[in-house]
Amino acid sequence: MPLGKFCLIVNPVAGHGRSAKILPEVESVLRERGLSFDVARTSGPGDAVEIAKRAAESGYSAVVAMGGDGTLEEVVNGVLSSGNPGVAVGTIPSGTGNDFASGNNLFSHWSHALAALQAPRRVKMDVFRVTDSSGFSRWAINSVGFGFDAYVVQRVQQHGSKKFGRLSYFIEALRGAFDFALTTLEVYIDGVKNVLPQAWLLAITNTPKYGGGLKVCPDAVSGDGQLDALLVNGISRSYVLRVLPLVFQGRHVGKKGVRLERARAIEIHAEPGFPSHMDGDLVDLTYPVKIAVEPARVEFLI
Repeated sequence: MPLGKFCLIVNPVAGHGRSAKILPEVESVLRERGLSFDVARTSGPGDAVEIAKRAAESGYSAVVAMGGDGTLEEVVNGVLSSGNPGVAVGTIPSGTGNDFASGNNLFSHWSHALAALQAPRRVKMDVFRVTDSSGFSRWAINSVGFGFDAYVVQRVQQHGSKKFGRLSYFIEALRGAFDFALTTLEVYIDGVKNVLPQAWLLAITNTPKYGGGLKVCPDAVSGDGQLDALLVNGISRSYVLRVLPLVFQGRHVGKKGVRLERARAIEIHAEPGFPSHMDGDLVDLTYPVKIAVEPARVEFLI
């Protein structure tokens, strides 16, 4: 079915300005293909949520995010919190990692996303609902992480290493392994208590990849109604450095201290300030935090 008029939400700083650079060409190609759309540009964090919410309530056939995983997550949150949460969501990946698109084998290049918008297939995919004890509530599309992975995101932002693109996270993971503070976590997996001493991380994913291509949970699928979780604890810093390179191919699975789980809901108890992220963006959460899958919650255009 042809796509009706849609709202294209552009994060101009995504991909170190790549979105802004390619936008004129994107607009030209879309018009050449007879597509009708309006463009809205974000100017800061949170903008895409409000723009997407208004767009969903204004009669557009779809809301399309042009940026990275963070922009797409904001668009999904805007649509789901609107008065018309069934509006379809599309993506033109132009960020640093684009892990949601890559992990779902959607588009290897932004031009492929434009071609798909001409006659898109509509697929219902899962999202995660993240809530904490302060009343915070938000949807994640690709990943939620606690501990070392969030600490790496923090280092990437602080040290400006994001200019290295997909390698940014790996570079800071190698550096951060020497000073990350280990702790004990209590993790409830579908209600079953797990105590993790010397915990490195708990990573929950909706696709196999995050962090610019790290194959954290190799068997994760966005439409299976499950959370895929990686738990790492009880291993030395030197061992972590040996295992890290294996994550690019998913060969860390089965190694000492590395465990994979599947569940419908996970709750984590940690010390205040234990770092956390959602879809690659740092969030200040108040523990305990609960993550629950919402199966087939969003209709994506692919």
